Amino acid sequence: MDESTRKRRDLWIRKILVVGLFIGLSILFTIAFYINGRLGIDSDGSFHFSRVEEIYRNLKEGSFFTFIATHTFHNSGVGSFLFYPSVFIYPWAALRFIFDPLRAFYVWYGLVMFLTMAIAYYVMFKFSQRRIRAIIFAIFYAISAYHLYLGLRNYVIGEFIAYTFVPLVMYGFYEVVFGDAKKWPLLSMGVALLLYSHLLSTVMAVAIMAVIFIISLICGRIPDKVRWSALAKSVGLALLLSAWMIYPFITDYLKSDLGTPLPGFSFQYTMQEFWAASLENSATNRGIGIALLIAALFGWYFVKSDRRERIIYALGLTFIVLSTSLFPYNVLQRVESLSFLQVIQFPYRFSVYSSFFLAIVLSLMVTRLFDNKKKYQRIVTLLGVVSVASLLYFNSVTLMIDRISDPDPNVMLRETDDRFATVPQGAVLDHANYKLLFDYLVLYGETDYYPKRSFANNHITTNPAAQSIILHHVKVGEKVIEKTPVVAPNEITYQVALKKKATVDLPVIVYPGTKVYVNGKNVSHETSKRGTVMLNLNQGTYKITTRYEMSKIYYSMLFIALLSWGGLAIVGVRKCYTH
Repeated sequence: MDESTRKRRDLWIRKILVVGLFIGLSILFTIAFYINGRLGIDSDGSFHFSRVEEIYRNLKEGSFFTFIATHTFHNSGVGSFLFYPSVFIYPWAALRFIFDPLRAFYVWYGLVMFLTMAIAYYVMFKFSQRRIRAIIFAIFYAISAYHLYLGLRNYVIGEFIAYTFVPLVMYGFYEVVFGDAKKWPLLSMGVALLLYSHLLSTVMAVAIMAVIFIISLICGRIPDKVRWSALAKSVGLALLLSAWMIYPFITDYLKSDLGTPLPGFSFQYTMQEFWAASLENSATNRGIGIALLIAALFGWYFVKSDRRERIIYALGLTFIVLSTSLFPYNVLQRVESLSFLQVIQFPYRFSVYSSFFLAIVLSLMVTRLFDNKKKYQRIVTLLGVVSVASLLYFNSVTLMIDRISDPDPNVMLRETDDRFATVPQGAVLDHANYKLLFDYLVLYGETDYYPKRSFANNHITTNPAAQSIILHHVKVGEKVIEKTPVVAPNEITYQVALKKKATVDLPVIVYPGTKVYVNGKNVSHETSKRGTVMLNLNQGTYKITTRYEMSKIYYSMLFIALLSWGGLAIVGVRKCYTH
C-alpha cells in the first residue's frame, strides 16, 4: 500500500469513527425516553404534535402536500402549514408508520441531534482544521441547555430545528465576507434550510448578519468585487432554493388580515436569573448550561492572543446581554419607530447565538487539553470529555425523565367534556391516551392564522367568533346548526339542506387559495364576518366542499428548488471524489 492510499484509508477511518461517535451519542441521548415511551406535553407541544398528526393522516390517505388543517385544529381549515414551515417534520410524520406516536418523536429527536452534531462538526473542522476541536464543538453545541429546552421541555420545534443550521449560516457568512468567497453556496444552503425550519429564526439570522456586515464596513473592511459578487450569488441561490416557501406568504398571508402571536419583549431574564439558570444546567429553564457559562467566564484567557477568536468571544458575551433585561428592551418598547424589533417576542431567543459562539470558545479551551499529548493520551482525554458531556446532558434532562417515570395518575392526560379546555401544562401522554390530545384546544396557537376578526390570541373563551368555528357552527340565515364535517386532505365537506333560499356560513377559514364546490361544481364564495366561507344558496340539499388549492406557480418553484438542490448535491459529490 503506497503512502497516498494509506492516508486516504486513514482519513475514511477517522470519518467513520466520528460518524459512529455521533450516532452512538444520539442513541444515548434518546434511549431513556424511547424505552419509557411517555411524554410530558408543554407549551408549543400540542401545536406541533397536531401539525405532525395532520401530515401523517394526509400521508396515510395518499396526499403528500398539507396546506390547511382538516383533521386537526378542530377541522377549521386553518393555514398552520401555509405560513409555518413543515419540511423537517415530514420525517417525524413518516416515522409514525413504523413507531407509535411518542416513540416516533423520540426517534426523530435523536435524528435531529445527530444532524446538529454532524453539521456543527463539518463547520468547525472547516473553520479550524482541527478534528478534535470540531468533535468537541459539535457535542457541546448540541447539548446546550437552551437547545434541550427547545426540543425536550417546551417543544418549540421550529426553533429546535433551526438551531441545527445556525452554524452553517454563520460559517457561510464568514467565508463570503471574511474568508474564501468561493464557498458562497454554503450561505445560500444555510439560509434556505433555516427558512425551511422557522421563519423568525431566519429573520433574526439575516438581521444579525446585516449588523455584523455593517459594523465591518464601519471598521474599514470594504469587500472587493469578488465578495460583492459572492454575496449577490448567495442571495440569488437562496431565493431559488426557498421561493416556494415564500410564495404562500405573498399570495395568502399578505393579502389576508390574519392574527399572529403578539409582538413584544416578554419573559425577560435579569442577568442574575440568567446566570442562576445556566448554573442549574437544567433544560427546564432558558439558561445556556454550566459548560458554556464556564466559557463565558474564563474564555478571555484562551482567546486573547487571536483576534478572530476574541471577536467570537465578544459576540458570545454580547448575545448573553441581549438575552437578558440588561439590554434596555423596556426603553425600546416605548420607541414607536423601533416597534418592528418586537417581532422577536422573547429576548431569550438570542441564547441560540450565545450558545453557538460560546461553544466555539469552549471547543478552543478544551482542545488545549490535547496539546502535546501522545495518541493514546488524546484518545483517553477525548473519552473523558465525551463522558463529561454525557453527564452534563443527563443532568440537564433529569427533570424531564423524572416527570415521565412512574407518573402520578392525576397528571396523565384524561378525557374532557369541556370543549374549550386547553391541553394542561405538564400533562403526561402515553400510547393509550395520545389520541385524547386532539380533543383539547391547542395550548398556544389554536387560532394562529385565523382572520383577525376571529383571532383569539389564546383567549378563546372571550371570542364568540373563534368559539363558533371550533364548535363547527354552520350559520343558515339567522339560525345556528352544529354539524360534523367530513374531512380529507386539504378539504372539508358539510351537508346542508335548505327549505328556502338562505345565506350559508360554514366554519372553515377562507384564504385567497380557497375554492368552494357545491355538489361538485366550483362556485364563487364570499367571506363572512368571522372570516369563513359564505354562500347564497336556493332551496335544496347541498354537499359543500371547501378545498385549498395551491397555484401551479408554487409547484414550479418547488421543482426549481429540487433541481437546485440536486445540482448542489452533484457538485458536492464531485468535489469529495476529487479531493
